[in-house]
Amino acid sequence: MGGVGEPDGEPAQRGAPLPTLRWEQVRRHNLPGDKWLVIERRVYDISRWAQRHPGGSRLIGHHGAEDATDAFHAFHQDLSFVRKFLQPLLIGELAPEEPSQDGPQNTQLIEDFRALRQAVEDMKLFEAKPAFFGLLLGHILAMEVLAWLMIYMLGPGWVPSTLAALILAISQSQSWCLQHDLGHTSIFRNSRWNHLAQQFVMGQLKGFSAHWWNFRHFQHHAKPNIFHKDPDVTVAPVFLLGESSVEYGKKKRRYLPYNHQHLYFFLIGPPLLTLVNFEVENLAYMLVCMQWTDLLWAASFYTRFLLSYIPFYGIPGALLLFVAVRVLESHWFVWITQMNHIPREIGHEKHRDWASSQLAATCNVEPSLFIDWFSGHLNFQIEHHLFPTMPRHNYRRVAPLVKALCAKHGLSYEVKPFLTALVDIIRSLKKSGNVWLEAYLHQ
Repeated sequence: MGGVGEPDGEPAQRGAPLPTLRWEQVRRHNLPGDKWLVIERRVYDISRWAQRHPGGSRLIGHHGAEDATDAFHAFHQDLSFVRKFLQPLLIGELAPEEPSQDGPQNTQLIEDFRALRQAVEDMKLFEAKPAFFGLLLGHILAMEVLAWLMIYMLGPGWVPSTLAALILAISQSQSWCLQHDLGHTSIFRNSRWNHLAQQFVMGQLKGFSAHWWNFRHFQHHAKPNIFHKDPDVTVAPVFLLGESSVEYGKKKRRYLPYNHQHLYFFLIGPPLLTLVNFEVENLAYMLVCMQWTDLLWAASFYTRFLLSYIPFYGIPGALLLFVAVRVLESHWFVWITQMNHIPREIGHEKHRDWASSQLAATCNVEPSLFIDWFSGHLNFQIEHHLFPTMPRHNYRRVAPLVKALCAKHGLSYEVKPFLTALVDIIRSLKKSGNVWLEAYLHQ
């Protein structure tokens, strides 16, 4: 075994002794263009390769100078295949006397979580049921056809149009859920099949880019509720969440009346997220990153939608129907996706272990057949974040095991009624606004 020292950045030669490193050396390499990370006690230099990472350079870069072992297992199904890409990046290993994780982390919790993951694998809970997801796609397509038939048979009156908009909004919401499953490669064993199917669902059925979604959503999973790493909570200066409330108050920043953000949330949050923010961000991503295949898929959605409804409404009416569907869908997206996160801890990087960081940022909503379907099983947010590639129909089976792990280590496993979870979003926004106001007035 090589002595402790600073490697020259060259990949380790196969069969040669690996240089041994200390955490203080690894910590120095967490800069743009200079990043190391640790997986299973081996140190990898990802500085030049990060731009080619399929999940994006930001995603892998968020784990710079950290032990990324559990994140590595969480995001990848075929580990033997992925390790082929790691081998050329290997530059050393942690010295024998060095702990596997940097900083004051709960080693026993980490070991117990890894044992839980192994037990879950042995129970085959990462295996999907094709019929389950086939039915999901079938009922989405059926709703698309039903909405069109309603207008075709009953005419473009207010009542048929309203019902059609509601049906299309539900279809769009369920399409979010299905593409989400595909993005996490939780349906097919072959990752490429998941990605191709996701492009179809996200592009043809929704008009968005699969690559754009994965780019932002995987960051959310890697570092949930962490400012500047999770795009879902990096929403200042429009809304202040968690620790940003105190920071803005102390610095006397008042771009908006944040003590009333729980009120203007209803005006610019649920109604406009997918209609404005997502549409603009998605288009910009496809153009800047030159995702031409995604752009063609998205164009096919708009072509199909307009050709289907212009004969009944004309161009202005078809566009109005599209806006109505997007606004309804946006309400679903905001309430369902944020009820598990906004009321939880939000702040700067704490460098916690995988299980602790996911549990601090998530909570569950009481399950029922309706809530499971309506939310796309996102009411099991804790299980989903701990095991992002697990097919959602297995969340109920793994939930008791996760709850037992939390009880053993004194970790919060919060489960709320559905309506309480929705109200807690507003309560959290109001609380953050009041914290900002107090800091603003008294500092």
